[in-house]
Amino acid sequence: MERKRDEVVSTGAVFSVLVGKVKEALQPSPQEVHHFTRLDQVNQLVGASEADADMGFMTRLMALCSLPRSNPGNRLQFKRVNGPYTLYMTATGKHKLPFGNLPRLLLAWVCTEAVRTQSRDLVLGSSLSDFMRELGMQTSGGGTRGDRRRLQNQMQRLFGCTVTMIHEDKHGEKFVSSAIAEQGEFWWDPARPVDRTLWESKIELGEKFFNEIIQHPVPLDMNILKALKRSPLGLDLYLWLTYRNFALTSPLRLAWTSLYRQFGSDPAQAVDNITVQNFRKDCLRELKKIKIAWPALNYATAKGVLIIYPSASSILPAQRRLLG
Repeated sequence: MERKRDEVVSTGAVFSVLVGKVKEALQPSPQEVHHFTRLDQVNQLVGASEADADMGFMTRLMALCSLPRSNPGNRLQFKRVNGPYTLYMTATGKHKLPFGNLPRLLLAWVCTEAVRTQSRDLVLGSSLSDFMRELGMQTSGGGTRGDRRRLQNQMQRLFGCTVTMIHEDKHGEKFVSSAIAEQGEFWWDPARPVDRTLWESKIELGEKFFNEIIQHPVPLDMNILKALKRSPLGLDLYLWLTYRNFALTSPLRLAWTSLYRQFGSDPAQAVDNITVQNFRKDCLRELKKIKIAWPALNYATAKGVLIIYPSASSILPAQRRLLG
């Protein structure tokens, strides 16, 4: 009898261990918890379409001419052309050019704060985790390639750049050149993102860059921007469509080759049919995502062109107030 009881106890113990191992195996890893899937993005896009708009802003020049999407390597200057507009971004100091999604999210925050405060002096705060949440980012991932380190690196690159915008037509040329930030202080330790530092991190925007923001703010929905945060191309298309749609009264037809020069990953390279076709596929994928969050967006494709139709904006009241 006692032997049977021992066997039952032993079997129960083994069963408990097995259950524990199964539960442990079913627990998502830290990587899985923070892995952003396609379904996650669709859910965020749907949520953005149903939520009240979270008003933000972008400067006109960045809505017209986008930043590098991929790593430009050792290049110290980047050129982007959009019709009569040309943007030059030049790296200064010890850092190279910014690229990818993070500088775009940073610029949206910078422009929004500049419009809100009407000041060149912007306070980023004393906690890295708080600032990352404002950008819609996860605060995990503190390794050398994690989001915290990437954000720190892209902040240094972006705020150390100068930008030059040139407008050229048959009547002549007009240009404005400015540092994005004239000075700044960064006190955060990416290894300890929750810790509050003794001094707040802050930047002072370049005067001409600040004036460009204040004089030509482009309203946007931060909910949509954050839902698109994983795609630099999606962010660029959303900003551009928001700007163009404001004054659009008739259909706008744009050749895919022209759009590639404006939004392609490397506008300086020779454009061939395969490059343009691949770019077209990428654009159509991102446009479908944008339409989930902005159902009123109306566009179509025809042979060799993208057609944008006048559409109701998700932030129409603010557009009328600020840009009308």
